[in-house]
Amino acid sequence: MLRLRALVGLAALAGVFLVSTPATTAHATPTAATMYRGEGDDVIRIPATSTPSIVKATHQGESNFIVWALTSGGKETDLVANAIGDYKGTAAFNTDSTSKIRALSVKADGSWTLQILPITKARYWAIKAKGTGADVLRLTSPSKGVRRLTIRHSGDSNFIIWALDSRGRARDLLVNKIGDYRGRVALPAGTRYAAITADGTWSISR
Repeated sequence: MLRLRALVGLAALAGVFLVSTPATTAHATPTAATMYRGEGDDVIRIPATSTPSIVKATHQGESNFIVWALTSGGKETDLVANAIGDYKGTAAFNTDSTSKIRALSVKADGSWTLQILPITKARYWAIKAKGTGADVLRLTSPSKGVRRLTIRHSGDSNFIIWALDSRGRARDLLVNKIGDYRGRVALPAGTRYAAITADGTWSISR
């Protein structure tokens, strides 16, 4: 899920990058809240995880900002950020596989931050949720029966919404459009999270 290929080609990452000391490069420094800060390109090691998680990312720059989740062998698995210029968003990884994620690869021209959290820390989704850009929403408990969602998006690029189950695993692709969108879709029973890819403002009402 969410494996949209970056707009620019990415050079293959050699495994040697993944044997450096975790987050002690010149640009990446973790804090007690698992926050990593840096500037420019970098590869940061994170505590290995094979469970669904989220990355809250920010970037201040003028060019490409691209973040990939990497396995211990350096394989790109999930594209968690792909933007040009300033960026602020939240994305999920490990939602459709059980790969053990060991690092994040960053391509940037400016300063950035990455915060890694369990998917249970996603933003709470009440009756109506609004936002701008990528985000992950969390229901109090898995949905029951079939619910109708009213969804709107105002933007120019990809607008994608995945329904995730109580474990954070991908189950249904609810919306996959480019540009502005307005419509109603069914929220399948058992949905606990919604992972949103967007470049503009959006709203979701249950």
